[in-house]
Amino acid sequence: MSTWTLAYEGFDPREERLRETLCALGNGYFATRGAAPETAADDVHYPGTYVAGCYNRLVSQVGGREVENEDLVNVPNWLPLSFRPEDGDWLDLRATEVLDYRQELDLRRGVLTGSCAPATRGDG
Repeated sequence: MSTWTLAYEGFDPREERLRETLCALGNGYFATRGAAPETAADDVHYPGTYVAGCYNRLVSQVGGREVENEDLVNVPNWLPLSFRPEDGDWLDLRATEVLDYRQELDLRRGVLTGSCAPATRGDG
């Protein structure tokens, strides 16, 4: 493995949001979190796409003072991809035994790859 590569082995729901953040890819104008394409926003995953300059400005009361915050806006996710075996359930890694899971970010080329091997009915 190259020193230019971040690689993660195994599926751990507690670590997914951190992985998605560390594996985000962008070009200075547009960035996408490193969430797997089969995931939807839930308590484990937070897929998102962000555009430079696209903020939501809100004023909140904090300690009796007005504080103005600018937060990045999560624009629509352009990556959704879900799949299932014929006559089977849609892939949900939390609801199946995962035999192998790997996510790898090549920082030199700016390429994020992932692989997943869920157990099939014949695996156990």
